[in-house]
Amino acid sequence: MPEQPSVSVLIPSHQRRESLRRALLALAGQSAEPGSYEVVVSIDGSTDGSEEMVASLDVPYDLRVTAGPARGRAAACNSALALARGEVLIVLDDDMRASPALVERHRSHHPRGSRRCVVGAAPIELDSASPRAARHARAKFNAHLERLARPGHEFTARDFYSGNASLRTEVLRELGGFSESFAAYGNEDVDLSLRLRQSGVELSYDAEALAVQAYEKDLRALIRDTAQKGQTAVILARTHPAAFGELKLANPWDGSRPWLAVRALLLRLTRHLPALRRGIAAAAAVLERLGLWRAPLFYRAVLDYAFWAGVGAELRESTPEGELERLATELRRGPIDLLLHR
Repeated sequence: MPEQPSVSVLIPSHQRRESLRRALLALAGQSAEPGSYEVVVSIDGSTDGSEEMVASLDVPYDLRVTAGPARGRAAACNSALALARGEVLIVLDDDMRASPALVERHRSHHPRGSRRCVVGAAPIELDSASPRAARHARAKFNAHLERLARPGHEFTARDFYSGNASLRTEVLRELGGFSESFAAYGNEDVDLSLRLRQSGVELSYDAEALAVQAYEKDLRALIRDTAQKGQTAVILARTHPAAFGELKLANPWDGSRPWLAVRALLLRLTRHLPALRRGIAAAAAVLERLGLWRAPLFYRAVLDYAFWAGVGAELRESTPEGELERLATELRRGPIDLLLHR
């Protein structure tokens, strides 16, 4: 067995002990020699026994764990990065089951001196117990994977995701790891993709570097994550003002005129009554149970409101400038104005 593994698999984890167990057991079935890779689990404020489970697990590879208070996925990734000994890193989410060839496929893309970041396929797989909202998440994400797999596809900043992604260790350390400005959910991976691009790192996709993704979030959790993604999108725009045109923030009026008018009314009410966000989430969950989830635009409308409500909340926390100032002005437009003038 080599003294030092050539690959480090980093797994940030928060409150998902059983998903994490499945991820770690799947990594035990790799075609790569067990001594050629290690797994470093970074537990981010979990209170569900995840740390004890990892310590008790019997696997053929070197498994280490670091744990600390909840500081967000970016900080958890950085804690694991600090312990990594391999020349190549694979970042894997705790709800992903690696295919047997995962480690070897990722490692093959990163010879010494290469400056490349490879995203592997992570299709969502559901079962009969999966929440209804998971069907929407699967359709949307799996369609994204199909776009990435098209011949000649060129990566944009928003194409990138850092669960099931690999690069050489020195490249990520050179960039300072993940930005811990993104403590709430979302956009730490888009921030990383922009910094990778700025430093001349090529982004590519390998459908054979496969890890199947479970999805257990219900509609309330999906709404919460989407609202936080709106908040972190504003942080992203402040950090990378030159990339504003590539972000979702650049297209606040992507939708039908009647819906945009309804959304403008809801956002105006939310500005005056912030607790309305929770009320709308609760109402959406009730409507979903009543069967509205079958309506083609139900999830799109609910999540569109959640995203822009999160954007509005973050914009109100500071004095926006430049494109963000113009965006804040746009989001204050009333429903009648939007009905008459798109």
